[in-house]
Amino acid sequence: MTVWHMVSCADPVVTEWVLTGTHEGPFLLPGGGVLDGTGRPVAVRGTSTCSVGNDKIITHRIYYDQLELYSQLGGEIVFDDHPSTGA
Repeated sequence: MTVWHMVSCADPVVTEWVLTGTHEGPFLLPGGGVLDGTGRPVAVRGTSTCSVGNDKIITHRIYYDQLELYSQLGGEIVFDDHPSTGA
């Protein structure tokens, strides 16, 4: 993980980063399925926020583009040509 930018002058601390690696293990898919390791390289941009109180981490939130990661793993988006009308 490479940090691009960090703001830590007050609570919360905000960090922008890029995570790079190789997909070697199981990856849980949104529908509950599992994608076995593909050997594909990935580079995902993201940000995290962290709140600290009494010298302990209170919250730690991570935000990243899940579609960016999914597409790098070879996933495809399928659009339904005939969406349900809800009737």
